[in-house]
Amino acid sequence: MESDKRNGRDEHLDETTLTRLADGSLRRHAAARARAHLRSCAACRREVQVLRAISAAIRAIPAPRPPEGLFDEIFPEPPEAAASVPVPVPSGRVAAFPRHVVLVAAAGLAVVVAVVALLTVRPDRLMAGASTLRFAWETPETLALEYQTSSALAAEPSLRARMRYWVPDPNRFAQTEPGYAVVELSREAPGLFSGSLALPPGTAYAAAAVEDVNGEHIDADFGRFWEYLETDAEGQPTLQARRYQLLATGELSVARAAVVAEEAASQFPDQPEFWVRQLLFAQGAVPPAGRDAFLEEHNVRLVDLDRAARAAEPGPVELDALHRYAVLLKRPDLVRYWSNQLVNRYPQHGAAALVRLQAVIGSSAGIQTKLDDLDEIWANSEAPAIAQVGLRLSIELADPALAQTWLARHAQASVFRDLSYDTEIARDLAVVPALQPLAELWILDRLAESRGEIGWERPLDQSRRNSQAEASQRSARLNLYLARLRLARGQVSAAINAAERAVEQAWSPELFAQLAEIHRTAGSNLRAAELLALSLVDPLTPLTGFPNVRRLGGLPEPSEAQLAVARRIMYERFGSALLDEHVNLDARVRSFTGEETRLRDIVRGKHVLLVQAIRPDMVSDEVLALLGSNSEPLTGAGVRIVFVGQQPSPVSRQRSGIESRFLHDTTHQVWEDLGAWRAVQYFVLDPDGRLRHRGEDFEAALRVSFVLATQELASADVTTNLEGMHP
Repeated sequence: MESDKRNGRDEHLDETTLTRLADGSLRRHAAARARAHLRSCAACRREVQVLRAISAAIRAIPAPRPPEGLFDEIFPEPPEAAASVPVPVPSGRVAAFPRHVVLVAAAGLAVVVAVVALLTVRPDRLMAGASTLRFAWETPETLALEYQTSSALAAEPSLRARMRYWVPDPNRFAQTEPGYAVVELSREAPGLFSGSLALPPGTAYAAAAVEDVNGEHIDADFGRFWEYLETDAEGQPTLQARRYQLLATGELSVARAAVVAEEAASQFPDQPEFWVRQLLFAQGAVPPAGRDAFLEEHNVRLVDLDRAARAAEPGPVELDALHRYAVLLKRPDLVRYWSNQLVNRYPQHGAAALVRLQAVIGSSAGIQTKLDDLDEIWANSEAPAIAQVGLRLSIELADPALAQTWLARHAQASVFRDLSYDTEIARDLAVVPALQPLAELWILDRLAESRGEIGWERPLDQSRRNSQAEASQRSARLNLYLARLRLARGQVSAAINAAERAVEQAWSPELFAQLAEIHRTAGSNLRAAELLALSLVDPLTPLTGFPNVRRLGGLPEPSEAQLAVARRIMYERFGSALLDEHVNLDARVRSFTGEETRLRDIVRGKHVLLVQAIRPDMVSDEVLALLGSNSEPLTGAGVRIVFVGQQPSPVSRQRSGIESRFLHDTTHQVWEDLGAWRAVQYFVLDPDGRLRHRGEDFEAALRVSFVLATQELASADVTTNLEGMHP
């Protein structure tokens, strides 16, 4: 009997797994693992074949009609004495029965279950992957969460919810620091999980995403995020809740923020901050012919709000909104009036600090004078934006003491720090000789920072794997800058060590070329040529403005042998991390003309690069431009480019010769089958329909597409002698 050998003992799929696999009731990821086992285990393959044959034979047998009175003979008790049997709500898991159980009543049971499902489950809960997350206060400080799902997460033994929450702060509304919390959700029943966590009293808004304990599969309500909103006595969101919802969704999901702006402006028409956001989000969708009328409508509203505010006592939020509304509608008289009112009435408020900051940036004063003014503003409000501007000015002034002061101020605003921005700061400090010691300390601190996989730096809708990939890219950049600093001081060995760490951490042709230059300067022409070879074999066609590595003077030209090794390394790096997940290709999508087709017909024996988005306009112009520059070589390699969205786009998007007419995944079947969780994600399928890549980095998806479609990877073993190259 053939079997797998694991840990020194024979292992086969258990009886329950085989039964569920045979009747098609095994959950998606479990089914993928089971199929992988079947490829190497003939015994289990035969067992599944037998089960399927028996099942088909049983279904072909007509169910006999039972004799009259048989039920009364088996159950002689009066019907009214029988205990009622509760019928559970379908949860997506199918009970497994021993193989010897008689299945004569299976057809009737299926009808009963279907009727119960239709009567007890809302229509949207019948959709594949449908989920709900409910919030309720157990005590004034404890929020309870109940998560119910029929998605792939339903089979997990436990889950966790990551949350960001906002507590109103009247003095620093625009800069209020959100809190972060993680709560374990325990499994109460198949597909039902619950947990609770302590939150500060007065929490007005919270956003959450549910994920497995590895942080790789995420449910964020199809890009919308699960949201808690403080409500009033009528069950409507409070003004504070709406304000923080708009503040939060603007950071988490622009598409969601646009919807929230409309809802909030409708609910609170006398609050100018909601009309400001509505104007920002809506003006891009207004056709040219209607733009004048659209702006006139907002101008009339501004006049009404201005009149009402002058007759009342508006707070800092309203004053700031009136000022920004006037800026957008180009009313300088009202801009001056309301900005002065804000600064004079509430000098310590964060919004007033930002108004003063704008005045400093726009002034013609010298750098030192601007820094003195920023010091005064910082004393009233320690807004992160002030620290960023102060740091930039101190770098321009090349003053180590001032740069150190503003760097410390920037670092203390940890919640609002963009980690990619921290890397840019390292770059800018490193090019100023007087600031290089400070740059090295900053780089080492950033490299030493240890943030957990569920920390605040990971967006709610981002997987742990992709977060780690982004962190590796940042670390590679930091090590590049560190290598340059140490090489400039003559510390050749330390510079080479930093450069090699950068090579290990990220794949980047631009980075490889710059590291090759460092090795050439250090006298290692062989290693310089090897790194340049890695850069040259990269399959992506860069966008205009990217450096052309072939034009870098002084670098040794790689040999054909070095290019061949570099190509194998590329295959290994992108080929070794490929997924091997089965995908149900029967999912149906609808074209823009209304025609339906199956995913199977789209694949049709080709490699497929699939761009998935909640809505087409969420796909960035940069992604479309990069796809456009690579469309010809992709097509030449036999890769089909497919766009799939859940919602129709208001306009057709066309960039660089790529017309992104999206297919509509109206029932979210493709979303569920591909294991999507983010508003925009990228997938690569092979000609057999297997999912080989799922990610959030478009460049990575492009490279995987090229590598998969290359004959060398398909026909040759990528395990090769790397001849001393270890990127």
